[in-house]
Amino acid sequence: MKNLRLALFGFALLGSACSPSPQQKVETLQQEVLALHDSAMAKMGALYAGRKDLAYLKDSVLVQDTLAQQSLTTGIDHLARADEGMMQWMRAYRNPDDKAPEEALRYLEEEKVKIEKVRQEIAQSLRAADSLKAHYRNTSK
Repeated sequence: MKNLRLALFGFALLGSACSPSPQQKVETLQQEVLALHDSAMAKMGALYAGRKDLAYLKDSVLVQDTLAQQSLTTGIDHLARADEGMMQWMRAYRNPDDKAPEEALRYLEEEKVKIEKVRQEIAQSLRAADSLKAHYRNTSK
């Protein structure tokens, strides 16, 4: 019986030693949020290039019909909104170092959802821009 109690106590100690502290959870979640930010930031140059490419096609003499102009304008606007979404998120984000761990975790969970939405918007706008570029470059030849 004594050995069983000792074994149970040992397992309880081991289990508590392996579970991350609230501060470790905050740090891990913060790293996840910042990794999402970094992956979105890596696409910012592509957003700019996409807007430039679509503007060139829009201004091209090869694409003069109204529907094409509207499609390209929509694509440019979508890229601009994705860019602005990233800028807004970065302006609003604050490092949660001054918050209690529970509050910091809630804040970081919310920020993770927000930056994931921004990242998805960037990816979606880039896919749409690529599709528009391919379509209007192929039809203008």
